Amino acid sequence: MLSALSLALATAALLGTSPAATPLPLAAAVVQKPVPAPLWQPLTATQARRLGLPRLRPQQYQTVRLNLAQLRQVLATVPAGPAGPVLQLPLPDGTLAQYQLRTTQVMAPELAARYPELQTYAGQEVGRPANSVRLEFTPTGLRAMLIRNGRTLFIEPYRLHDTQHYICFDKVSLPAGSKAGFETSAK
Repeated sequence: MLSALSLALATAALLGTSPAATPLPLAAAVVQKPVPAPLWQPLTATQARRLGLPRLRPQQYQTVRLNLAQLRQVLATVPAGPAGPVLQLPLPDGTLAQYQLRTTQVMAPELAARYPELQTYAGQEVGRPANSVRLEFTPTGLRAMLIRNGRTLFIEPYRLHDTQHYICFDKVSLPAGSKAGFETSAK
């Protein structure tokens, strides 16, 4: 069987043309790129149980595994302007939503320079700009708050010191009293 290059050389010889002027067949011109692993992989109930109890205990949540290397590649391309890359984020129902990200600065410039590993982002859902995300990525992992269709959703590390496993949940699924440290009452 002839290789694509051999076929191109044979065709050039038959036609009396230079091999450099003979285009390679389309199949030879296509370079196969490896398909990247998914950014987020859902865990089965059995896989999640092996992790132990989650740090937070919402009544309903989705457990996922994050491909950290791929996330770092995406976040490294996020500009300060509005036209950043699209990042898929998991939702509590097991689906993914796409958000276009931009970098944000929440720290004073001196602190940001001193702690470059603390990165913050904001974005809107693709096709639904009223849905937004605030995201931070630090050495302790990723944390995100999504405002989606009037609901507040979170992505949080499954347990302390675990930057690979996360839970996605709706704020309303947190048990009564568990939000006391985050909410204040008007008096």
